[in-house]
Amino acid sequence: MAIAFRFSKRYSVVAIGALLLIYILCQVNKTERPAPPLPIINITSYWPTPIEQTVCKPKIFVYKPPNTIQISKEIQTEVCHDSNYNSEIILHDQLVDIHSPYHGYYVTDDPEKADFFFIPFFGSCYLYNCWANNGWDNTARCDVDTKYVEPLMNMVINDYPYWNRSGGSDHIMIHPMDRISNYYQQKELFQSAIFLKTVGDKRPKWMHRHRYYRDIVIPSATRIIHHLNPNISKYLDIHGNPKKGSRDIFVLFQGCCPEITPSDEYSNGIRSLIFNYFSHYPGYEIHHATDDDVYLENLSHAKYGLCPMGWTLDTTRIWEYMAFGVVPVIIADGIIEPFEFDVDWNSFAIRVRRDEVHRLDQILKSIDDTTYEYKRQKLWEHGRRVSLEKDAWHFIVRELCRMANINEPVNLGLGY
Repeated sequence: MAIAFRFSKRYSVVAIGALLLIYILCQVNKTERPAPPLPIINITSYWPTPIEQTVCKPKIFVYKPPNTIQISKEIQTEVCHDSNYNSEIILHDQLVDIHSPYHGYYVTDDPEKADFFFIPFFGSCYLYNCWANNGWDNTARCDVDTKYVEPLMNMVINDYPYWNRSGGSDHIMIHPMDRISNYYQQKELFQSAIFLKTVGDKRPKWMHRHRYYRDIVIPSATRIIHHLNPNISKYLDIHGNPKKGSRDIFVLFQGCCPEITPSDEYSNGIRSLIFNYFSHYPGYEIHHATDDDVYLENLSHAKYGLCPMGWTLDTTRIWEYMAFGVVPVIIADGIIEPFEFDVDWNSFAIRVRRDEVHRLDQILKSIDDTTYEYKRQKLWEHGRRVSLEKDAWHFIVRELCRMANINEPVNLGLGY
């Protein structure tokens, strides 16, 4: 009896000690009730400002090269349409389509009234078609300088007075490829123009790839979104939630390259962890490639999507994730994202540095449901408006206004 009493007493002491320890730990990790939210104040005190509130509303004149110079419509639509470099044609077509809102807002047919001049330079399409006809040998150039660059720029410079009037500083060109210096020998012909580019890089090694205050970083095209043109409403409701099931894929990635090692320059070794480690984690869908239908279903059911650098810091995956409401996880130290002056990327994206990427699972699982849902809603309501198929031109125009030091705000009446 005495033994049983001593055991019971010892057990009670241990139990009380354990409960006390649990109580102390709960107090240490306890969060207090949230304070009341701050009241809404004058909208001009907020950042970012609504898209409808412009910095200025400039007029853009679009040059019309003759068919003897320009890439044929057949090549544009049948060859280049599935290219990840197709932003040059998408953005051009949005300007010249008389039914496009961007044509109505920004385009003028009178060059004397223009603030900026758009050169329909489709160099990426020319080269993409060249590679398609040469067994995808991306060292082929097919006389791009003599057959395309020189004739087009000679037309702009010699047939009109506007390039020479400004030295080209108010002219706009799209360069959606990564290394302009590698592709064109006659690049000096257009070097003074404003470049719209899909690659922005802060790293000293690649500073020559981005000309501060002369280049504007824009979204990239992607075959999945801009060539296949899937009906996203088939997969998601108006709030960005799956119509069937839930977002039960914790992390999604599809892309190159399973054979990468930690010491490779490609992706700075980051993708080696993705394929060799993360691909084995529960809830992670990591693939080099899948059928398009499978990938579209995965996009509609994923919570987070990995955006690791490749040869350059940007990846087209991010635009697929954003279109489907998948919170992007950016793993690209030093990247300049599109329109950073006007887009709060941190409100809807997650950034993981290379020296922390080995802890990816721990980092993502530390994000509580409230924070995740906040980011997902910000992405669905605001972030995805950055893309080519939505409001990219409105953001481009804001950057152009700042470059030209034009501060003449206009409300476009968009309602957002």
